[in-house]
Amino acid sequence: MRYLFFVLLQLWVISAKAQSSTSPQKVASGHLPVVIADATGTVHLVYGQDSTIYYTTAKNQTASFSSPSKVAILPNLVAGAKRGPQIAVTTQFIVITAVNRQGDIVAYSLNRATNQWSPAVRINDVPQIAKEGFQAVAGTGSGTFHAAWLDLRDDKKNKIVGATSRDGGRTWSTNQVIYHSPDGTVCECCKVSIAASDNNVYIQFRNWLDGSRNLYLAHSADGGKTYAAAQKLGTGNWKLTACPMDGGAVVLSASGQPLTTWRRENTLYTCLPGETEKPITTGRNVTLASGTARPVLAWDEGGIVWIKSDKNSAISVGKGQMPSIAITGKTALCVWEIDGQVMMNSVTIN
Repeated sequence: MRYLFFVLLQLWVISAKAQSSTSPQKVASGHLPVVIADATGTVHLVYGQDSTIYYTTAKNQTASFSSPSKVAILPNLVAGAKRGPQIAVTTQFIVITAVNRQGDIVAYSLNRATNQWSPAVRINDVPQIAKEGFQAVAGTGSGTFHAAWLDLRDDKKNKIVGATSRDGGRTWSTNQVIYHSPDGTVCECCKVSIAASDNNVYIQFRNWLDGSRNLYLAHSADGGKTYAAAQKLGTGNWKLTACPMDGGAVVLSASGQPLTTWRRENTLYTCLPGETEKPITTGRNVTLASGTARPVLAWDEGGIVWIKSDKNSAISVGKGQMPSIAITGKTALCVWEIDGQVMMNSVTIN
């Protein structure tokens, strides 16, 4: 299965780009939308607007979102440069995490049986230490969720810290430092990504080591209790004295194999851990979704959002930036932001 997945990646080459056959639709006014699909084919969307967190869903059959509902008001909500609310879904719960400007990460949990949101619960057990605002959440099983973020505790330098909830996001474990760069800090302004299945948890982050801003992956095989040493992704190197503001993404294949995507200089790559990275195209803000058929990339370049699967040329779906993508069946549904508006479009995957 690992070999088959690698062969699929080999097909992702730089190719001609085409226009989408459908027009983008406005979902709502807001910032930094994030989508995720569940096993039933429902797509869940979260985004921020001022200090309000909004949530809505779409069915694969209609590929249009219902009227958004207010989850909560979080004063001084951070929703810029990929620092917006994040979402994870299991069979029994939906968890939304968000961060305020003071540096506290909070979780809101929806019991899918009662359709009621819980009050906010702070995830970080040291107050106001997530000042950069980058955080991620993933769900596995019926009620287990894992969170990871950039954290300033102890020495006021950014490190990767995580926590686990085993009751649907109502309570969270004692925080643990997952990675602390020997050079002092990880990259301070790049997105953290997380993917989880069963007892496997993968956290991707951009490191700052020996003057280079390369991507690393940390893996737990015991449900987030312990993590092996973080491993560098790919064989190339990016010496950089500035921050790229671009963190990429990690997802899991149907077999549980982690697939990563990220940017180095102007080129976007996919990479299996321990393998050589594969160039895809040029751009930034690349992200990735995995479904039952095949993984699909989304990114922006020159103010245009693009989608690409392994068997298709890249397709432009609309003007904007900061895309998020989910796959339901043969449909890839992409959302993004432009001028304070949440936009969407969908593409059929052949």
